[in-house]
Amino acid sequence: MNNTVICSFIGNDKNGLVELLAKAISDSDGNWLESNMAKLAGHFAGIICIDIDESKIANLQTALDQLAKDGLAIQLSNSSHAFAREASSQSAGQSVLQLDIVGNDRPGIVYEVSQALVAAKINVVNMQTHLSSAPMSGDSLFHSTMSLSNEHDYDLDELEFQLDKIAERLSVEIDLGTQDE
Repeated sequence: MNNTVICSFIGNDKNGLVELLAKAISDSDGNWLESNMAKLAGHFAGIICIDIDESKIANLQTALDQLAKDGLAIQLSNSSHAFAREASSQSAGQSVLQLDIVGNDRPGIVYEVSQALVAAKINVVNMQTHLSSAPMSGDSLFHSTMSLSNEHDYDLDELEFQLDKIAERLSVEIDLGTQDE
């Protein structure tokens, strides 16, 4: 019986890390479904969703444990059900929210916005952030793009009101919109 497992990893950035992970998965007869990876502060980190026969999970774990010799810290989490394909088929055609933030970098931006999302019962599905230099001043600008789920009833006007208050208080731009997948 096939199962879905999640592999998270982090290590010093160097050429060939993705190939090492792909080989371990392939050699264990696993199927690489989805992933998200990034270079951050000289490290390479990511998360991979893998479809694999339940009887081969131990082989995969052994292969991934061998990668610790190459400086990777790896964690494998076994899912209780094959959620990846179910989630993809259920989300087809659903409307999703997209939240964009841009402003002078400061502590607390993500915290305050995430508090408003939790209060509105909205889940972050995907989040990308980065810093850039402001064109004239050279100050650090914080950028974030989030995809948000709309699985629960929520008051979009109230959420926008709360986000506007945060934007004003922190002097950042926050744009909330809907987007069809």
